[in-house]
Amino acid sequence: MQLEIAIIDAFTNQTFRGNPAATILVDEFPEEAKMQQIAAEMNLSETAFAKHLDKNSFQNHFQLRWFTPKQEVPLCGHATLAIAHYLRELSVLDTNLPIVFSTLSGDLTISFEEQLIVMDFPATFYKTCSERSQQLLAAIFGDRHYEILGQAEDYLTVLLGSESAVQNFQPQYELIAELDGFGFIITAIADPDRSYDFVSRFFAPKAGIQEDPVTGSAHCSLAPYWAKRLSKSDLKAKQLSARTGELIVSDREARVLLKGEAMTFLRGTISI
Repeated sequence: MQLEIAIIDAFTNQTFRGNPAATILVDEFPEEAKMQQIAAEMNLSETAFAKHLDKNSFQNHFQLRWFTPKQEVPLCGHATLAIAHYLRELSVLDTNLPIVFSTLSGDLTISFEEQLIVMDFPATFYKTCSERSQQLLAAIFGDRHYEILGQAEDYLTVLLGSESAVQNFQPQYELIAELDGFGFIITAIADPDRSYDFVSRFFAPKAGIQEDPVTGSAHCSLAPYWAKRLSKSDLKAKQLSARTGELIVSDREARVLLKGEAMTFLRGTISI
C-alpha cells in the first residue's frame, strides 16, 4: 500500500520553525498497529490521519486521529492545524465553509481567515493535582519559585516568575515522566516589551515527546487562565522551544479559539 504524506510546520509562517506534523489523508484507516508504526517511523511529536466522511453530502467532514511515536492521543492542536492546511492544499475542501473533524474529543470546527487557520477547541480548567505530583514538583524545582496552577485533563501546569525562568528551565525528564497525566506545562507572563502576552513550554516524555515545539492543546487551559488574569479575552502566545512558535488565542468560556499559520515542508509517498 502507498500513502501520500506531507510534513507541515504548524504555528509559523516560516519553515524550520513551529511544530512539524506528518499528515496523511486516507480512504480507509489502516489498522491501528500500522498507524502506530507509521507514527513511530516518522518520529515527530504527532502524525495525523484524516478520513473523508459523507463525501457526497458534506464535503468538509472528516474523521481525524492523532498518534505520537508511542500512543494514540485524544486531542492535538498543531497536527489539527497541519492537516487543515494540507487538505486546503489538496483542494478537497470548500474553504468558504468550516471543516468538521470528528475526533476522540468530539467534533472540532476549523475555519479559515485568509492565511490564518482558526480552531475551535473545548476549554479545560485547572483542578488540584495529586499530592504525589506536588512532591515530584518540589523535587523538580527545589528552592526555585513556582506556583502550581493545577491539573487540566491530562496536562499539569506550573506558573513561573518570569519569561526568562521559562526560557532557562532545565527539564529533568525522568522526574517529569513520573508526574500524573500526559504532559507538563510551564508558563509565565511575557516581558513588558514583548508583542505577545504570555509564554510557555511543554514536555511529555512518557509519550515519547521530550519537549514539544508548539502545543495547541496546551492553550486550551492556558487561554482561560491568562484571559482571566490579564482581563482580556484575546491574547497572543509564544512557546519558547528551540524552534519557537506563535498563536493567537481567544477565551470563549467553554471553548477556546486557537489561530495560527502553517507551512508545507515536504510532500511525498510512503510504502507500507
